[in-house]
Amino acid sequence: MGKRSKRKSKLEELLIFSDTHISKFTGFFHQDAFETGAILINKKLKQNPDALLLHLGDITDSGTYEDFELSKEILQTRFPTVKELYTIPGNHDVRNIGDQLWKRFYGNRQFYIDTRERGGNMVILGIDSSEPDENTGRIGDRGLEAIAELETIPDDVLKILCFHHHLLPIPSTGRERSMILDAGDVLPVIWKAGIDILITAHRHFPNKFLLSNGVRKALLINSGTFSSFKTRGTAGHTFVDIIVKDKNIDVQFHGIDAYSKFLTANQETQQIWKGELATKASYLVPGENVVTKICQFSDTHFTDGNDFLAKIYDLGIKMMIREKPNVLIHTGDLTNDSYPEDFAIAKLRLRELRELGVPYLIVPGTRDLQPFGREMWVQQIGPLDPIYEDPTVRILGINTGADASGHVGRSRMRMIEQEYDCYGNYKFFLVAMHHSVLPIPRSYFKRVVKDAGDVIQFLTSHNVPLVLSGLEHYATTMQVENTVFVNAGTFSSKKIRSRRLNTFNVISVYESGLINIEEVEIHSGIRHKLGLYRISPECLDKGPDEA
Repeated sequence: MGKRSKRKSKLEELLIFSDTHISKFTGFFHQDAFETGAILINKKLKQNPDALLLHLGDITDSGTYEDFELSKEILQTRFPTVKELYTIPGNHDVRNIGDQLWKRFYGNRQFYIDTRERGGNMVILGIDSSEPDENTGRIGDRGLEAIAELETIPDDVLKILCFHHHLLPIPSTGRERSMILDAGDVLPVIWKAGIDILITAHRHFPNKFLLSNGVRKALLINSGTFSSFKTRGTAGHTFVDIIVKDKNIDVQFHGIDAYSKFLTANQETQQIWKGELATKASYLVPGENVVTKICQFSDTHFTDGNDFLAKIYDLGIKMMIREKPNVLIHTGDLTNDSYPEDFAIAKLRLRELRELGVPYLIVPGTRDLQPFGREMWVQQIGPLDPIYEDPTVRILGINTGADASGHVGRSRMRMIEQEYDCYGNYKFFLVAMHHSVLPIPRSYFKRVVKDAGDVIQFLTSHNVPLVLSGLEHYATTMQVENTVFVNAGTFSSKKIRSRRLNTFNVISVYESGLINIEEVEIHSGIRHKLGLYRISPECLDKGPDEA
């Protein structure tokens, strides 16, 4: 991390818009919305001539010469007082060889702003996440290197990162698709570089998530669409206004349309964040009571073939039992191919586990259900959506393995809501499923839960404190709002994606609201801290009067 600076800053303002989709011919450009939005932005610019104006991609709708020519004319005439409009391309801009036209009309495909040169205290990096003729995005090695260079900037300088494609799934946008393919690799670099605010676009729906890795916080903002006819629900057309003084941040969504949910009855804007992003360090207090202790493992891949490492499995089970957990949770891909012989081995191994007297819950993964496993799972393993409860914890298992991409669905979200509202005296509630709704390092984010954005929004808005998953054989954690997401590595499969080889997670939940997560290497016993998170105490103690 960079050294601390003693520089005091002035008030600074960013006006961000995106997805204008300007075009003569395609029919997606809503010019009335653009003109209204331009008037609102110009009022802001008149109030603060030093405000910076950023466009985060999809300036054009089809990337053609005619679109670029029209967009340049419109942007120059509608924002005449702007000295420089900072732009990065979106996926629509690089269609039809638009990436070659971009330089002619808008110059570089990235920007770097250091407001310390003008008395401010911000650094803003905009990078190109587009790929020609692809809807998906990619940051790539050069982009990751550019982000990593921000680590040298002092920590009390506000660091802002911008690119077009969304980093996390966005709610209310339908089937999840076309996001950053290497999003899992971007997240660790963002934390290391000390990014405070990340602003994206692309999905035409304004959204805010507060993220944490247990050490730092970051505000993730999606800007919505400024003037495309393709809007989502009642979100309408929007732009973002960010006002910064020192590290006090005020973020507002401005609705352009009269029907926008981001406008009140008095046509006022909606404030989505106000405050600082400083993280207060959390420490374990010696002797603090543990509410519950969980050992999480995944991807055993039981088979009579070479993929299942029997000795590693046996050693790992012994190590988990020595942890004296309240419960073991297996987050999917119990078998290798869901063949009858795979289930025969699984049934034998689970009988051995029961004889050891340790309770467990197991959710199915894609490998367990395709091609033959659904009936065998119910007959030999148990329910597809299992539930475990004891005096300290209630666990709801969710079957997301109906297909490779994963799916939760509206009915299961209602089931989570009912379970969460009815757990009475139980002090801790968590959800376990195979697929991750967040991107995982070292894996392209293609096998994402189809309704991931809605699932994240649902879980976080209901204050579900802990969500476990087991996709992609790599252990990682992150907190979104008040919900901690934990993914497990592989327990006894040869399919390794981490230098730590086969591992399991130990999750300890403390009465103060701390959740400590460690990854344990089976071959060596070495423990690695994945995260220490603080959640709201209300997630730990919801009595019957509050249910």
